[in-house]
Amino acid sequence: MTAIGKISRPDIEKYRDRKKIYFVKNIYLPQNANDKYRAIFDRYWKEVDEHLEKLETAGKISKIFCESIYMTGEKAMKVLKAMNAPMEKLVKKRIAAGGEFIPLEDEETFGAYIDWNNCLMLVRTPGVYKTIHEHFDRTVKARHEHIRSVLQQNIKDGEAGLLIMREEDRERLEVPDDIEFFYVMPPAYDDLIHYIQDRDSGTEYWRT
Repeated sequence: MTAIGKISRPDIEKYRDRKKIYFVKNIYLPQNANDKYRAIFDRYWKEVDEHLEKLETAGKISKIFCESIYMTGEKAMKVLKAMNAPMEKLVKKRIAAGGEFIPLEDEETFGAYIDWNNCLMLVRTPGVYKTIHEHFDRTVKARHEHIRSVLQQNIKDGEAGLLIMREEDRERLEVPDDIEFFYVMPPAYDDLIHYIQDRDSGTEYWRT
């Protein structure tokens, strides 16, 4: 995985004809977020946009993928806006510049993933938990196999794709070997981590 700050001019030419994914960690805005969190949250997405513009010297974003989305067109944009308005704005900017938004999820598999995950949060007995977790693990595997297939089928030589998803899902994802992976992590992310860790209450304001 390549960090944005480590791309030199010679590297830009090296990567230009290769398949590329620019990965952005999806940071959510919880309903109980205070003004400080909101300010860092807004700055995070602003800095992500700026970093992507720099990365696009190695390849303009032509394909856009986002977790949780199996819809297309305006329906997909409405879901994105409900999930995360700054993210929707960033995606629409890339679409306006010629990028194509492609559904990342399979509707049935993603629905099962959400259902099994919800069951795990409710179950209390160890035996039932183990059984449900086995179903959940199989669904997670199927989901990530589908996501990998979508990326592999839609990113061509010389193209760059924007992938937005949670870090824990990205860690489980086996990116095809022929795709270069760039991690977009602006300074505001570290500021958010420090802010959460410094809070006396220890309350978590975000999904990992």
